Amino acid sequence: MSKKISFIGGGSYQWVPVLFRDLAVNPHLQDSTFVLHDLDTARNAELAAICRTIATKVKSTVRIATEDVFEVAIKDADAVVLCISTGGLEAMEPDVEIPKKYGIYQTVGDSTGPGGISRTLRNVPVVVEMAQKMERLCPDAWLLNLSNPMGQIVRAIRQTSRVKVVGLCHEYMGFMEKVEKWLGLKNWKNEVTATIAGINHFAWITRMSVNGKDGLALLAKHFENNEAQNTVGNERLVNLSQSLSEDDVKLALFQTYGAMPYPGDRHIVEFFPHFLSEKTRYGADFGVQLTSITDRRTTWMEMFKKRIAEWTAAAPDSVPLQPSNESLVPILAALLEGVPTIQPATLPNEGQVPNLPMGSSVETLATFERNSVSPHASGSLPDSLSALVYKHCLTQDLSVQGAIEGDRNKILQAMIADPLLNNNDFREVSRMLDELLEANAALLPQFCGKHRLESSQTDPNGKAVVRLVAC
Repeated sequence: MSKKISFIGGGSYQWVPVLFRDLAVNPHLQDSTFVLHDLDTARNAELAAICRTIATKVKSTVRIATEDVFEVAIKDADAVVLCISTGGLEAMEPDVEIPKKYGIYQTVGDSTGPGGISRTLRNVPVVVEMAQKMERLCPDAWLLNLSNPMGQIVRAIRQTSRVKVVGLCHEYMGFMEKVEKWLGLKNWKNEVTATIAGINHFAWITRMSVNGKDGLALLAKHFENNEAQNTVGNERLVNLSQSLSEDDVKLALFQTYGAMPYPGDRHIVEFFPHFLSEKTRYGADFGVQLTSITDRRTTWMEMFKKRIAEWTAAAPDSVPLQPSNESLVPILAALLEGVPTIQPATLPNEGQVPNLPMGSSVETLATFERNSVSPHASGSLPDSLSALVYKHCLTQDLSVQGAIEGDRNKILQAMIADPLLNNNDFREVSRMLDELLEANAALLPQFCGKHRLESSQTDPNGKAVVRLVAC
């Protein structure tokens, strides 16, 4: 039976070509319709044309459609893929630049820290509304979320709707590609089994077996004699967090805790106050690059467009037939066609990590089968790691509550609790929050009717004074 897969964020140069290619070469999903929807209708149409070219080149029978109206795009869908950033790079720029004024440097700024909290405020109302429309128009569909902040979005949707939502992230697969090269494996998928636990972008491998041997011990032995080398760096990757930094941070943490954090170092450092300080040259001493919005607008975009140009070139074999390590399409094949797969998943904690808060979003491996997902029981994190991760769960949950309710005080509490703000004057945190709220006020409808933002002159230090006043 034909399946309808709706992709929300269809104008993405980064995601759409790679994920559609994966779909187009998957033998189990050929009788599918791939519906692209984006607020930028011109970009949406452009990406649809690119997908049609890819489909022709790989001889796929997957149908491609565009739909400008969200409700029509999702009606009767079997799966809805969410890949959005409310307000785009223009809205993200204040998330990164405003905290810099207060000495807070973020390598990514989309999951934690002031940038992650600010992004939560923008994305949560949008995705909650989308999920509520799915309840009416495609109540049996799966919502597969690729958007950040991953944990907060999954938490918000599960709190406000009955939609079946799962968060998907590629950090684990990207790290395993490195393990494959570090340990000289032929195919990590056939040789490695692991237990993972944590939250998105701050998750840990607590046990690993490589061909029956202790995989963490093998890694420790490898790094006794070898420096960490970035073995996954090229412009064809979707997962840039693994390619734009070294692995000095994760190896330092591995040596300290005996468990391996697997997300890219650019994500990991944002969960600590220890790596992004003036003393470390804001991560440079650990091989971490700060990513500016200009980088994203120019260098990254050129990278993605270069891949599109290569794939749509005249040569008939210009599209690689080997699928990526992205988990979306294997999961679609499992949920819609019954082809089982084990993949990382962000889901509400129902006991899979017993010493993290129940109901909070956690990342573990999960088994996907026809119309079902079963998270693996990962067991408790060691106390030393639980002490780190637990507080981030609480901060994320608090930011979700504040985003849904339009409660500035809860957002302020989340900001104060975030470790990246540990060195800031208490008064600065409140001031920075109000600047962030003002910068994207048009995208924060949950605050309408409750407060308005009012600017006055600068303070004696030359910083803008912004305050919330009752409407």
